[in-house]
Amino acid sequence: EQTCTQIIRWNQNWAHGCDFNGNELSHVRVQAHECGPQCDSTEGCTHFVWTKHNRGTCWMKQGPVSKKDAICKRDQSKVCGVA
Repeated sequence: EQTCTQIIRWNQNWAHGCDFNGNELSHVRVQAHECGPQCDSTEGCTHFVWTKHNRGTCWMKQGPVSKKDAICKRDQSKVCGVA
């Protein structure tokens, strides 16, 4: 899969329709708007992905990452972001 930064429309540090592969740290069931703050308050979390899985799951991830690493997804309910 190719990255498609030009299609991902970043809203400061988050965007719809994107994903980051791997580097799982932990996950928690929260609403989409709570995912970024959850990552910010979790030690080691550098980026995150929110999906509709289990009625809303925030997948917190670790390691060096930039917006260029985001992968485009057709599913606009997915949210990804960097801390």
